This record gives sequence, C-alpha cells and structure tokens, in this order.
Amino acid sequence: MAGYGIMKLNWIVLALTVLAFVIAGLLIMYDQYNRIGVWFQMADLHHETFALFAFGLSIGTVIGAVIKK
Repeated sequence: MAGYGIMKLNWIVLALTVLAFVIAGLLIMYDQYNRIGVWFQMADLHHETFALFAFGLSIGTVIGAVIKK
C-alpha cells in the first residue's frame, strides 16, 4: 500500500506543477492584455516568448511523465 501512496503523490505533484506553468502563462498573457489591450501580438514577441515557454514546459512535463522507458 505504501507504493500506491507515493505513486498517487507523484501524480499530484505533476498536476500541480503543470497547473503552475499554465497559470504562469495565462498571467503573463493577461498582463499583456492589461498593458497593451491585445492577448497575442506576433509583431512584438516580448510577453509571448515567456508565455509560450511556460506552456511548453507544462506540455513537456506531461509528455515526459506519460512516456515510459
């Protein structure tokens, strides 16, 4: 039974990590919307770089956790 608790805890930590990255990306985009009035601006990739980095980290974390060696 101890192994199940640790495995469940690993998935909770994974979910919280992914959620933190997604929230960080959304907050970055929301900051840009408050300052400029646009959610995503291709011509000026300042906020978008960090937001896409956060979203990429969240997706990569999920993929890395799901793939078995």
